[in-house]
Amino acid sequence: MIITFEERSHKLVTLRGALNGSISGLKVVGESFSPALHLQLEESTGSREKDIKLLQEIVNQCMSRSIALTQARYLEKEEKCLPPPSIRVVVTVEQTEEELERAAATIKEVAQAVLL
Repeated sequence: MIITFEERSHKLVTLRGALNGSISGLKVVGESFSPALHLQLEESTGSREKDIKLLQEIVNQCMSRSIALTQARYLEKEEKCLPPPSIRVVVTVEQTEEELERAAATIKEVAQAVLL
C-alpha cells in the first residue's frame, strides 16, 4: 500500500487539529509540512530542568497507555539558540484515523492531569 504525501499531511492536520488549543498548559508548535509536531509548555516554570521533568511525566504516562512519545533532544552546549523543552509527536503512514484520535485523547487526558 502506497501512502501519498497528501494522505500523510491529512493525518498530521487531523492530529494537529485535535491537539491545538485543546490542552490547557501546552501549545502545539512546528511546521505544518513536517511529519512531527512538538508540544511545549505554554508557560515555563522558570526552570528548564523542571519543564523537562513535567514533560517527561506526560511522556511516561502516555507510554504506560501504549502511546509512544519522546522528548525532543538537543545538544544543549552546542546549540546557539536552545529551543524550549518539548514533546515530539510523529505521525506515521501506518497510523489509522482511529489511532490518531485515541493518541490525541490520551495526550490531552494525561497532560491535563499532570499539569493541574
